[in-house]
Amino acid sequence: MQESTINRLHAALAALALWLVATSPWVSMLRRIPSGAGFFDYAHVALGWLALVAGLVYAAALMRGGRWRQYVPGKAAGITGVIEGLLLVAIVVTGASGAMWFLLQGSSDAIVWRGWHILSARALIGVGIAHVLAVASHLLDLVRD
Repeated sequence: MQESTINRLHAALAALALWLVATSPWVSMLRRIPSGAGFFDYAHVALGWLALVAGLVYAAALMRGGRWRQYVPGKAAGITGVIEGLLLVAIVVTGASGAMWFLLQGSSDAIVWRGWHILSARALIGVGIAHVLAVASHLLDLVRD
């Protein structure tokens, strides 16, 4: 996959994550999609699936050719790389837990997966903020030099 395609995928994934997080207060699902579900409920499910697929494709593209070493603690990965790796894991886990909730709708297990989904989404938000701060710090360093 070309670097320009990876960059566009990064931007699309960031936009999806921002939209899903920003609109999540209007999503009201517990055990299943409610019978009176609205736009935000259905959009959250559809865009959540899209984010999961995009996250998996993005992860696969970043891990090719040994690049995975840039995202795990060690000699090759600095703190920014580790933050990026955690963010990548968080987006995939959030999408996967949401997918599990969707597949188990109506069961008591759906509530458990909803809990994992909310927890992983909160981790995604925290690591996402750390990522934005790390990128801002890096850009500030570039401007100063």
